[in-house]
Amino acid sequence: MQAKELKAPHIRLKDSARSTMLDVLIALLPLYFMATYFYGARALALGGVSLLSAVAADVICVFLSGRRPNPRDFSALVTGLLIPLMLPASVPYYVPVTAAVFAIAVVKHPFGGVGQNIFNPAAGGFAFVSVCWPSLVFSYPQPMFSLPITGELPARLAESPAHALMLGAVPTIDKLDLMLGKFAGPMGVTNILVLATCFLYLLFRRAINWQAPAAFLGMTAAIAYLFPRIPVSRSESVAFELLSGTLVFAGIFLLSDPVTSPKRGLSRFVYGALAGAATMLLRYYGGFEQTAAFALLLVNSFTLLLDHELERLFRIVRRAVLGFRAYRRNQRIIKKV
Repeated sequence: MQAKELKAPHIRLKDSARSTMLDVLIALLPLYFMATYFYGARALALGGVSLLSAVAADVICVFLSGRRPNPRDFSALVTGLLIPLMLPASVPYYVPVTAAVFAIAVVKHPFGGVGQNIFNPAAGGFAFVSVCWPSLVFSYPQPMFSLPITGELPARLAESPAHALMLGAVPTIDKLDLMLGKFAGPMGVTNILVLATCFLYLLFRRAINWQAPAAFLGMTAAIAYLFPRIPVSRSESVAFELLSGTLVFAGIFLLSDPVTSPKRGLSRFVYGALAGAATMLLRYYGGFEQTAAFALLLVNSFTLLLDHELERLFRIVRRAVLGFRAYRRNQRIIKKV
């Protein structure tokens, strides 16, 4: 019974699974508002088809496993809405549909369904379509250009600042525009100010923990500062690395997933730091410009190991501290005698 409880979704948080997922859904609404502001109603349409695909795949997988769907389980909704935000608004509809179905049917349910999946479903879905259709996933329309929901899309698409960094070039974008998301990139993850607001809301609601995102962003910033890959100052290197791509979004919404992240604070610190280091190594030496999802999937493999080994280390240190205190107490008693 105890082992089963450790696998239950969001058991590490005080709130229920339903309220936690509801808070995440609420936090995603401003990102879709900004995506609609930048690219028009097509952003909402992409989110809608991805959400429906994720829910349909989830229901089918539940029925195939001989269970009944749980109407209080919002995890498929969250997965369906997370994926399009990491994609360009110009991407064909079959791309987020494929990512959502892969996330649910391959990444989530084969491991036992909600609360028992080892890998983050949204990260897995995004990684899958990135490998299948890189030219579609990493080509972006310019913001403030309303895209049609259906019909012909603009033929000219741009590359993101993350692509320029991958080539060793300095992005020619103002820092303020980087903060506000006014550049070609994934449709819902570029506005850092909105992401920061969402992060504060989730922290206030205790829907996520702060340790993993802090360690993740801190590690990426440290590597960018110590080993800049473009010919700019160290502080500018940090700004470009943090403000481009899906890095901040992944740190808030993917890394903090309570199912696939460790349970202890120290474990979450180590987990976030490892994910940050893996993200930057893949950025520096990998073949894709957006690497946070790939790094997260890699680090997900070590979540249980981190919890187990750090728990064992914590117990060893605790016993040593208690033993030392007992020794000091005995020494004081002997001196009094």
